[in-house]
Amino acid sequence: MHRRFRKAALWGATMAAVMAAAGPLSPAHAAPQPDPTPQPSPRGMLDAMRRDLGLTPDQARTRLAQEAEAQRAAVAVRRVLTAPPAGMWFDKTVGKLIVAVTVATDAERVRAAGALPKTVKHSRAELTELVRQIGTRAGNGVPGVTGWGVDERANGVVVRVDRRAGSAATDAFENAVRSLAAHPRIPVTIERSDQSPRQQGGTVIGGERWMPGQEGICSIGFSVTGAAGFEGFLTAGHCTNDADQPAYGKDGSLVGTSNEGGHHSVIGHEGDFGLVTVNGPGWRLSPNVAGQGGQPVAVTGSQEGVTGTSVCHSGEATGWHCGEITRTEQTVDYGTAIVDGLSFTNACSAPGDSGGSYVTQPATPKAVGLHSGGGTATCSDGGGDTVTIFQPVDEALAKWDLTLRMGGS
Repeated sequence: MHRRFRKAALWGATMAAVMAAAGPLSPAHAAPQPDPTPQPSPRGMLDAMRRDLGLTPDQARTRLAQEAEAQRAAVAVRRVLTAPPAGMWFDKTVGKLIVAVTVATDAERVRAAGALPKTVKHSRAELTELVRQIGTRAGNGVPGVTGWGVDERANGVVVRVDRRAGSAATDAFENAVRSLAAHPRIPVTIERSDQSPRQQGGTVIGGERWMPGQEGICSIGFSVTGAAGFEGFLTAGHCTNDADQPAYGKDGSLVGTSNEGGHHSVIGHEGDFGLVTVNGPGWRLSPNVAGQGGQPVAVTGSQEGVTGTSVCHSGEATGWHCGEITRTEQTVDYGTAIVDGLSFTNACSAPGDSGGSYVTQPATPKAVGLHSGGGTATCSDGGGDTVTIFQPVDEALAKWDLTLRMGGS
């Protein structure tokens, strides 16, 4: 079952149970840490958000307070609606969570939950069905087409195209999508960019890195625990392709085993996430993510990323950078794999960041996702629109029944 359909099945009480089970989460530190663990400060995160989002100190504080309220409203909306809304996003111009609904009764429930309803024509089920048909039409990939998904704000769908790789097959696919959408009259956006997504492994040095045997260099995501005393960390699935590879830390010492047993790596329609067992001498789990200037940011739980909200990511190649979540539940064709259920941001990244941590809210940082890929534009080299992609973290937790470690645990 593809991720986007499993997510719909988890809506409501089941989703709440999964979020509760996820509990604390935390990134595995790339080297042993002395006790006591340094106390993280939110100031570095605020500084990065002001730098990357172009906000004044007062604007940053106001924005974060509004986003915190929007996240609370999103949880409340999930509880009162029996099915996913047509869309849900944070609108920074009004400082509120917007929820797209198709019936008046749902609009009333949304208002009661503290969000602003927007009445739209097409339900989430209609949009998801069209996305399914697009995926079927795409098969194993179409030249020049880099992905597709629901366009929440437009109450439609979006198809992403590499403008440099257009072809007759690309044009035919665009026409086919418009034909599929014509009968229900669902809006179709063709988003053209010169940034073709790629999975970012790379060989750069720096930050909280780990090395999966001979597969290159990646970044640590979050520390996790599981049944029978299991300890490990989450990272990108394309970093853990091969089974039972030795995993090395940034200092070159053995951390543990990547994809132990060959059943802990996912890369395809189900997502892009992998698991590394931590059992190397002298290594232990930490609730921290390396923040601005390497300062620790201790995560306090996990949450679903909401379109329009701010997010920061930490990776070995680029360090700490922030941006906004621009789309959720998107399909991406990396060329080597077609992956469902990914989220887009406009924070910069570079090869080597794969598997790294996405967190939000500096006062009580929550884990949001794991770095999956990006475009050719990096933090040091512009070269076009910024494309940065992450895998929502809750999917990996649910698949392997893991618990994320948080500060104090």
